[in-house]
Amino acid sequence: MSRRMSVTEIADRTWRIESLIGPRNLFQYLIAGDGAAVLVDTGTTETPREAILPAIRHVGLSPGAVRLMVVTHPDLDHQGGLAGLEEELPRALAACGFADRGLVADPERLVTDRYGAYETEHELGYSEESKARVRSLYGAPAAVDLTFSGGEEVDLGARRLRALHAPGHSAGHIVLHEEETGLLFTSDAVHWRMCPATDGSAALPPTYEDVDPYLDTIGFLESLAPAELHSGHWPVRIGPEITAFLTESREFVAALDGAIVDRLDGPATLWKLCLHVDAHLGPFGPDPVNLMFAVHGHLRRLLRRREVSLLDPTERPVRFRRAQ
Repeated sequence: MSRRMSVTEIADRTWRIESLIGPRNLFQYLIAGDGAAVLVDTGTTETPREAILPAIRHVGLSPGAVRLMVVTHPDLDHQGGLAGLEEELPRALAACGFADRGLVADPERLVTDRYGAYETEHELGYSEESKARVRSLYGAPAAVDLTFSGGEEVDLGARRLRALHAPGHSAGHIVLHEEETGLLFTSDAVHWRMCPATDGSAALPPTYEDVDPYLDTIGFLESLAPAELHSGHWPVRIGPEITAFLTESREFVAALDGAIVDRLDGPATLWKLCLHVDAHLGPFGPDPVNLMFAVHGHLRRLLRRREVSLLDPTERPVRFRRAQ
């Protein structure tokens, strides 16, 4: 096995595949039933070779046993390995959320539509060097065989998983729930107060984009009353830890709303707001630009509520102010 990865059996016939992306943990999950297994997320272009395929061999599964690969959402560290794995796991179907199909199938849209969404109006985004790094990790175009809208059942013989729609971080984000065991695989559906580095410090801020769906997702996951919550980057939460994780995620949303409104006593751009939030609620790692997703999501909601006004829409970058 690669020195960068390890495999932990978190439940019977259920494994967490552990590697790194930068300073953060990166987890995929392998869930086996009667002669068939599901892989939850595919990592970056590097992850299949360095972690996933060695893990499959290590736990004693054949490549043909993996019958389904679920990409929970479109991000380079969750979809980047899909095209490569389609060659290595030929019996596995590729699946994602219905609303995310275009981004998962065509990873260049991560650069243009997801990570580059704020460049035109807000003149805010990633450097060309960062985009080159993204392109090296996001994978080749991939075939998506089926999509989930939420409620579909994954039959593994003696085990049943349900695919559930959990938007906010992305429009089609999917989580997987095994009701019998209480295992809930949430990937990046909920972001807590930050995304931690392996030493516990903040590596990234929460990066949800649509605030109301994100809050609905937090409430929905609470209603499932899971026994264990297993995510894409955060340590496992068990029992009361799950309640705390979800409650603190909801509290962060309220705190971010307040920080934005407080700053908008005078005009501010998206970038100025990111700097303000990083100073007052962070710091959230080395680059405040990563706050653009959540801050912009809050601005859109505040505009709909008429609590914030958009100043001259022809100005670049556009500016906002608290509504009078």
